[in-house]
Amino acid sequence: MTSDARGEVEAFILGDRFSCLAGRSAWRQGGITHRHYDVLGSEEAARLMALDLAEFVGSADWSARSFTSFIATFEQPRGVDELRFEELLWQQLQLLHEQDAENHQWAAGYASDPQAREFAYSVAGHPFFVIGLHETHRRWGRRPPFPMLAFNSHEQFTRIKGAGMWDRLAEKIRKQDIKLQGDINPNLQEYEELSEARRYSGRPKPAEWQCPFVPVPVPASGEAGRDRDGERPLDRDRELTPSGA
Repeated sequence: MTSDARGEVEAFILGDRFSCLAGRSAWRQGGITHRHYDVLGSEEAARLMALDLAEFVGSADWSARSFTSFIATFEQPRGVDELRFEELLWQQLQLLHEQDAENHQWAAGYASDPQAREFAYSVAGHPFFVIGLHETHRRWGRRPPFPMLAFNSHEQFTRIKGAGMWDRLAEKIRKQDIKLQGDINPNLQEYEELSEARRYSGRPKPAEWQCPFVPVPVPASGEAGRDRDGERPLDRDRELTPSGA
């Protein structure tokens, strides 16, 4: 894996073309946790991501005023087109969910059916909106140097809306999109009208699109994945570093 993934992520987020101003501010304030993995769509990446995201969820303060996010980047594959990236994105999210389901239930209050309007992706029992970015993305502001998945908390979205900051933030992003590319990202216009799963990869979808994600059936009773002391097993040798690889 590249030895300077953090530097490449920083250059992308702080660059002139990156349209998410909240993400740029969060990086400068140390609010983004970054981990770099080998291959997008792999079981090994899923195993490590499950551990890292569980630790991230357990340590995050969603009530804080500053924005926070978890960014996963991948060394390979590079330069894939948007269809292949979308396939790999959902393959990775499927594998991650299967790992996560061994220890955690789906986020309360959100649907696990990716066709449902109430759907949100769940990791460690927490609801996330996932944003996929890649080198050939049709939006210029979403072209990092390697595949990237950003996990943004729905609880944080709720706090931002409650504070009356949502519309102002969305308007700033729209203005940045127009400045960069001459028009508004269609994903922003579709927001909250249909399942958010349609927007994860950034590729526009026909009305009949079916998400390939399949949630793991909920066990009849009990909760799997705990050790004898009732604790969830975590790889305690792995340590998350805010804004670091």
